[in-house]
Parts: sequence; C-alpha cells; structure tokens
Amino acid sequence: MSRTMHFGRDILSAPDVDLEDLLNALAPSEIDSLVNEMAADPDDKHLPASVRTAYHCKKQATGPLNRDSLITFINDEGINTPEKEEAVKYEAGVKRGKVYVPKYDEATLALMKRKEEVAAAVRLDDDEEAALSEATVQDLMILAEILDSNPQEFIMEAYADPLKYYEPDPPNTTNPKEAINHVVDNKKECKEVCLNNIAGIDEKDFCDLFDGLRQNCSLVKLSAVNCEINDFAIATLSLAIENNNTLKSINLESNRITPDTLASLFEAIASTTNGVLEIHVSNQAQSNMGYRVESRIADAICKNNSLLKVGIKFQFAEVINRVEKHLISNLDRLRKERAKNKH
Repeated sequence: MSRTMHFGRDILSAPDVDLEDLLNALAPSEIDSLVNEMAADPDDKHLPASVRTAYHCKKQATGPLNRDSLITFINDEGINTPEKEEAVKYEAGVKRGKVYVPKYDEATLALMKRKEEVAAAVRLDDDEEAALSEATVQDLMILAEILDSNPQEFIMEAYADPLKYYEPDPPNTTNPKEAINHVVDNKKECKEVCLNNIAGIDEKDFCDLFDGLRQNCSLVKLSAVNCEINDFAIATLSLAIENNNTLKSINLESNRITPDTLASLFEAIASTTNGVLEIHVSNQAQSNMGYRVESRIADAICKNNSLLKVGIKFQFAEVINRVEKHLISNLDRLRKERAKNKH
C-alpha cells in the first residue's frame, strides 16, 4: 500500500503508485541524474558513504577482487619502495631550508613595543621576587593596606553560595486524543495545543491533528516538542498550513524531521495564504543540514514578509546573514505600520 493513501486518505494528493514501479519506469540516465542530485548533500547521513560523493568511477574492473593478495601487494610495495634521499641531512635543533621571518606593519610594531614597555615597568628585581615568594598571606594583606587596596573587601564580597534547587517541570497532563478532537471539530475555545514531551502519540494521530488545521480557524499556537514526529506527518502539516491563516506560532523542536522536509515546511509557510509569525524547529535528528538545504530554507524565509521569529540552527554564515537581514526588515516594517496607525 502506498504511503500517499495512508489511513484511507489521499493526504499528499498523489495517485496510489508504488515507489518500485516508479523507479522501474525510469531510464538508466534518469536514475543516474537522480542519484547525482541526491549526492549533492555530503552531510546526509541517511545515504551510504559511496553515494554522497558526486564522483562515480565508470572504468571497467581489470579483474576479480582478491582482498588478501591486494593487502600483500600493498605491504610488499611499501617495504620494497626505496626511501627518498634528503637533500639536507636531519640534525636536531637545526632548521632546514629557508627560515620564516614574520613581517609586521608599523601599527603592530608599535603595539608590540608598548607591551614590552609595560612588561618592563612591572618587572621586579631579583631581591623583590625572592621576598614576595617567602611572604605569607598576612604579609600580602598588610602590603595591600599600605597600597590602599585591601583584599579583605573582596573576600567579604565573594563567598561560596550553595546551588539553588529548582523543581523540575511537572509532567504534561494534556490528553492528546481530546486535543486532536478539539482541533478537528474547530472548537472556538481551543486557542493553544501543547503536546510537549508526550510519548507514544501515533503517526495517525499527528496526521489527523495536522489535517484538521485545514478547516480550523481558532487555533493560534501549536507546540509538539520531543514527540518523535516524522517526515510523513510534517508533509501533512505542510499541505494543511497553506490554507490556514489563524495559526501564528509553531514549535516542533527535538523531533525526527529530516532537512529536506524542513525546507518543504518553510516553503509552505512562505505562502501568502497563511499567517505564521513564529516557528521553532531546532534540534532535529540531523543537526547539519548542508548548504543546499540551508539555502532552500533561506530562500523560503526571504519570500515570507510576515515571519518574525525563526528558531533554527544554521551552519553557514552567508545563510545566517540573509535570514537575519530579512527578519529585521520584517520587524522594521511592522514597527512602521504600528507607528503609522497610532497617528
């Protein structure tokens, strides 16, 4: 049974076609191009290491592989290969070749000279060093009083304070079935759903919850942290969020969402028909998403003129700068509109 017809519903709006049949219908060149596209992300841990690289050897094998003979050949080759003669023999403490001499500009030289002068000013004589090395704590405190810098004042200010104990957060008492029914039935009093840290929620329940957002016009905040949500449920959310303009905040941190599915979610939020202002999706199963996925997410965020807060960890500085500038522009636009309405 295809995943697109899971639970008897056409969730992804796709025909009930098996994935194996689709792959068998592809030509060899099309399969190669598909593999090369998947191999563009070397950080994807779900692919084998041999597929993550874009290089694929097309040469014919020269013969059958014999592992033992190959290891024996490599060992013999390393033993029988003569060592490379050194032009200059090694001597302990002697540098061979041209010695690197660093070059400094005038500003750096002036700074180095200033540091040397400060170090020379505070350097003590040998007899002073010997006297201070034999001084007790009481002697040092007397000397500090003479210099008008009593360390006893600091001792009175700094003390060992025992660690404060904070009570752990109480367990989440939300009933998942009841919360899902409220969302599906579009209860007007249901403004917020919090399913944080609730274990054992089925994929079908999350699909029902996210699919219920299509017709829901009352829910404002949705939080499902550490609930082991997978890609299929998020694909349902991506389709439903395009038709929902009342949901303002989404928190899906600490789940099992892959990078490409996250990018699809941000692209769905970029639609002008929804009103999401805040989204948090950090700490997923795969921490490093790669430049390709991060660039997709940044492009989707830059197309969204209503998004104000994004909770996600990027790896590349170029992506971080793009997202920061766009979010600042969105906040600035909101500030100008608020100031204009006051007048």
